[in-house]
Amino acid sequence: MGVDISSTGIKLIELTRSGSGYELSSLATVPLPRDAIVENTIIDSTAVAEALREAVNIAKPSTKSVALAVSGNAVIIKTISIPEVSEFELEAQIQIEADEHIPYDIDDVFLDFYIQGMTPDNPELIDVVLVACKREIIEDYQMVMSEAGLTAKCVDCAVFALENGAEAAGVEPASPSDAQAVAEEDADVYALVNIGANMMNINVLINGKTAFVRDQFYGGKQLTEEIQKEHGVSYQAAEQLKIEDFESIHPDALEHFYLGLTSELVRSLDFYSASKAEFPVRRILLSGGCALIPDIATELEQRLGIDTAILNPFDHIKIPSKKFDKKHLQRIGPMLMVPVGLATRSFDE
Repeated sequence: MGVDISSTGIKLIELTRSGSGYELSSLATVPLPRDAIVENTIIDSTAVAEALREAVNIAKPSTKSVALAVSGNAVIIKTISIPEVSEFELEAQIQIEADEHIPYDIDDVFLDFYIQGMTPDNPELIDVVLVACKREIIEDYQMVMSEAGLTAKCVDCAVFALENGAEAAGVEPASPSDAQAVAEEDADVYALVNIGANMMNINVLINGKTAFVRDQFYGGKQLTEEIQKEHGVSYQAAEQLKIEDFESIHPDALEHFYLGLTSELVRSLDFYSASKAEFPVRRILLSGGCALIPDIATELEQRLGIDTAILNPFDHIKIPSKKFDKKHLQRIGPMLMVPVGLATRSFDE
């Protein structure tokens, strides 16, 4: 099952195969106390373990094996180009490269890599995605998992889980050969943007191949704080207003939130453009809790000048109506993109 542990809560999803697609098997969302997790670091492990146990009790999944995601400052993701070597030599080569590219002691991180294929402008090199995460972060997550009676079988990056979630939501990936062959002006370039309470995950793909990833600390929490300021209410009251009476929010609070959000997105897209100016982002596919904000896609499309749409995994995942409230799941679907992507990992070849 996919378990997404964020600053605001636990989202648990289990999927089964249904024909060529997926069917929802079990699901639970459980809130976390404020500050139980701060900037992806577990501060209150007891509260997190309790919330995990509660999620398992609600969902009653058929497995105790979990895929979870890490993101933020503790994760380093870099695409490097190295000379093509045999599989036997590759691991040693990666270790040498990692020493150069990872700003932590190599013994203090878990390291992995993925071969993307030949470097487009140099057939003698191959592109390799290098990923590292601090050991202490993953060990903390493993600890709360085991306290809840679960086993972490797979640790992914949120930006890659987002990509798998998008595939489950019907976004067709191009084949690697297409990624090399399509002319620049015909390239399908889109950004998956998952905006949660504190964190925004961005994954830009060119013809289905990851070209740029970034995590930023910006999300729904900023809107809550703007509501707090404009309305002179507590954080809890601002959260309640956001969820239950959105129409009453002062326009200035929304404007300040959107100014900050578009500024962060523009900064990320500028970083991407610095190395891929010939492949401008043509559309944005939004998910995460902030994707539930009324008219957010229209607002971002007008402010950024890029086609923007909401991505909902339950448009393509079968929901048994006897077991689940389909209407409710359809409404909250966009905020479950990462755990859906994590749950699909159990079907990897």
